[in-house]
Amino acid sequence: MIQNIKIGNFKSIYNMEIELGRFNVFIGANGSGKSNILEALAMIGASKDKALDLDGLISRGVRIAKPTLTLSSFLGKPTKKNISIEIKFSDSESVVSSSFQSSDDRDIYAKWKDQSDEYFNTKGFLNFFKETSGKKEFSNELLEELENLESYYSKKNITFSNKHLKIIADFLIYNLSTQALRGLKTDSHKIPLGINGEGLDLLLNNLNRNERLQLDKCKIFFDWLEDLKFDKDDSLKYQGYKLGKSGSILYFSDKFMLKKNNILSAENANEGILHVLFYLALFISNKTPNFFAIDNIETALNPKLCRALVKELANLSETNNKQAIITTHNPAILDGLNLNDDSQRLFEVYRTDEGMTRVRRIKFKKDLSDKPMKLSEMWTKGLLGGIPNNF
Repeated sequence: MIQNIKIGNFKSIYNMEIELGRFNVFIGANGSGKSNILEALAMIGASKDKALDLDGLISRGVRIAKPTLTLSSFLGKPTKKNISIEIKFSDSESVVSSSFQSSDDRDIYAKWKDQSDEYFNTKGFLNFFKETSGKKEFSNELLEELENLESYYSKKNITFSNKHLKIIADFLIYNLSTQALRGLKTDSHKIPLGINGEGLDLLLNNLNRNERLQLDKCKIFFDWLEDLKFDKDDSLKYQGYKLGKSGSILYFSDKFMLKKNNILSAENANEGILHVLFYLALFISNKTPNFFAIDNIETALNPKLCRALVKELANLSETNNKQAIITTHNPAILDGLNLNDDSQRLFEVYRTDEGMTRVRRIKFKKDLSDKPMKLSEMWTKGLLGGIPNNF
């Protein structure tokens, strides 16, 4: 599990450090920098997946801007050329790091280069010296020094396991679109789930027995739901159950309707159940990333459902070894958290008087169960921070 993250010189983040739990919720005013934190993680993920190009960044949920806007820019602060990101895991002293520099600061199509990939091996050092010194040949003494330096970095645990690399490389920012969940839009081609909700029907249809049992327990969220159905041959389309514009094979049976006429397609079902099924599948399936983010999880959800869903997702994250960062503007989300459990953490994301993004963990000294005020109330009253103060 990822324990510590350091980000420097990325958009509104000049210099920031955060200690994560397993299930993390970010609150903060609009523009405080919540999404910037997620995008920095997506950037290092793209690099470790060898996909540090526009397509690789966009497919992970990164908003593209020209480098002069991607690099931090604050009044009275010198402009740096590099973005730095470091990630430390709880089961290792190893640090996964990246240092990004663009090929052209003013070109939105400029390529980013991860310099850390080049300098921690002998070949990388040689290429670096060739570029900077103009030399083509090197003495045995220099080669020996480079090998010693490489060994030094190795002993300092700058190397890391393929397991850690994969966790970072698989990181995605999910920001759901109801059109994508209905199978009407397929902009993201990530497998098994696209960042906007693509692929939900296929993943649900391919859950194993244990995963399906976990999913079935959550039918209580929708009192009208009898069962999920999958029309693999798409035969129901020809019986008039959908117009045919949706590519989804997912259907629902409504227990309150006549049995001969109670089938609803994903195209016709309410959007709330599609969002909930996506989040459940994301936390349940062994095919989805182990580390991911969800931006604005409350979209399309009833406040009481928000509370119950977050409680369930926090439990599923532990059961299925998932680590998540969630952003929200809905106070009801907070009431699903158990802050007495150290693996569940709440953070305020805010900007300083200079405009720099900072993160503060919200902790309480005692059990809140006997307190008259819920976390949602404390937030709306301004007791937790995370709200604008300029009006």
